[in-house]
Amino acid sequence: MLWDYTDELRLKNSESTINIAVNRVTPESPPHFKRFYVCFEALKRSPFNGEILSTIGRDGTN
Repeated sequence: MLWDYTDELRLKNSESTINIAVNRVTPESPPHFKRFYVCFEALKRSPFNGEILSTIGRDGTN
């Protein structure tokens, strides 16, 4: 589903930078998620020098 999300972001934000990194043990093995990077085009030209405050949370039961 992450690839679909990326495609939708690119469709709606064509000037944004979006990268997904995955690892594969062999070329035939399924991809294992490594990282996801998004820089929205609107932030690139904002008066705040491209800075955005973000936070990530994790609940106690994972």
